[in-house]
Amino acid sequence: MPNEFNRRPAQRVVPHSQNVRRRRKKRRRGPLMKFRISGVILIWVFSLIGCFGYYMMKRNLHPEEDIWVKKAGAAEDSGTAAVTTVSPAQTTAANPAGGSTTVTTAAAVSGQQAAETTVTTAAAISKVNPVPECPAQPQKYLVWSAFVGEKGIFDMGQQGLLQEYNVYASEALSLENYQTEYVMLNGTTIRILSALNSAKCPIYLMFGTDDLLKLKPQKALDYFGTLLNQLKAAAPDSEIYILSVPPVTAKQEKRKDSLKNATIDEYNSLLLATAIKANVYFVDINTALKNNDGKLDDAYAQEDGLHLNAEGNQALLNYVLTHVPENAKYRK
Repeated sequence: MPNEFNRRPAQRVVPHSQNVRRRRKKRRRGPLMKFRISGVILIWVFSLIGCFGYYMMKRNLHPEEDIWVKKAGAAEDSGTAAVTTVSPAQTTAANPAGGSTTVTTAAAVSGQQAAETTVTTAAAISKVNPVPECPAQPQKYLVWSAFVGEKGIFDMGQQGLLQEYNVYASEALSLENYQTEYVMLNGTTIRILSALNSAKCPIYLMFGTDDLLKLKPQKALDYFGTLLNQLKAAAPDSEIYILSVPPVTAKQEKRKDSLKNATIDEYNSLLLATAIKANVYFVDINTALKNNDGKLDDAYAQEDGLHLNAEGNQALLNYVLTHVPENAKYRK
């Protein structure tokens, strides 16, 4: 018989709602998030699609920005090359190899102490412009070079004077559209800056004959300066040669809305100044192609009197081969 000493304590009745909460807590003891390999792959695919969509939108909105080309620095964006300031205590001596050497002399500290001299090679070798006549390079030099420009350069490839893989040009290429216009190279359409990215060869630029028909010399030079800066940034190991714009015939000058030799001469003078500031080479083919009257000879001209025929372009390339500086990096 139960009494107060052996009586069992009454069991506490747990409400049903508490049992439910306990069971739920037990279920939540596992990981808060479960990943399946298919889910990871799906996230990666959507990310890839999103990045590609953003890239295509950016290329359509800003086609002038080429992702394969390094942007020019602040000094190049200004349109002129950076100039190094030398203190009055520094003097520049001629280098037998054609460069320049900066010599810094320190004053004597005591009576019989020898003067201390520090010699450092200048970062950029000063170039002589226009390029003077030098011993001719072999014809293979043209195969090692890249020729960039408008219709005049394009014609050299069509006339068989240059190999197709040396011609970075088209009939429609100009200073205004070179960032968006494609050229055909080895069966592939590509923009010239992308094609020349990280190039290590002589690069010859000739723009202006067609551009000057609609642009003033200074405006054309602004476009040319931008191209030059971008090309120097894209191919820092290449040596750049600016080719002056060839003259036009007397018949061309007489035509309505024609290109005048005086306009070409003004533009070439601006190109020479740009070459000196940017420390690149300038090859004056214009003077070499002029006759005694200061015009382009009809024997060198196409029917339009504006562009060179095969004979004229051959004379141009012969001049190029005899105007490669002896201290040029890629001279053979």
